[in-house]
Amino acid sequence: MKHGLEREPYIDVFRQVLDHAVIDADDWMCGSVDDIEIEGGVGEPLRITALLIGPGAFMPRLPAMFARWLPHIVGTRCVRVPWSEVSSVGEHIRLKCRRAQYGLATVDRKLGLKLGKIPGSERGGA
Repeated sequence: MKHGLEREPYIDVFRQVLDHAVIDADDWMCGSVDDIEIEGGVGEPLRITALLIGPGAFMPRLPAMFARWLPHIVGTRCVRVPWSEVSSVGEHIRLKCRRAQYGLATVDRKLGLKLGKIPGSERGGA
């Protein structure tokens, strides 16, 4: 089911947003939603204010063993995409603009380049 965001629909954050793929306006994969920023006080409704994408957002959810060495491989960058930039929520999260405007997919590209240098990988030497 696709939700337009012109009005404030009910969204199950855990089932419909967290860990879902993020697609830009040109249908390019931009990563996945690693964490969500919310606001709201006691007795007030909670509102999503931003999507957090990148290793800096998912590192706190990892076991300590991984959190020590993984930043050296993938970095700690976290991109904050304001919720107002989300055009729809469905099978994936669609953004209103291109990924470059948000600074997205740079971590994936850098990781791909590093992994490509590993012997036995598709681009690395055997």
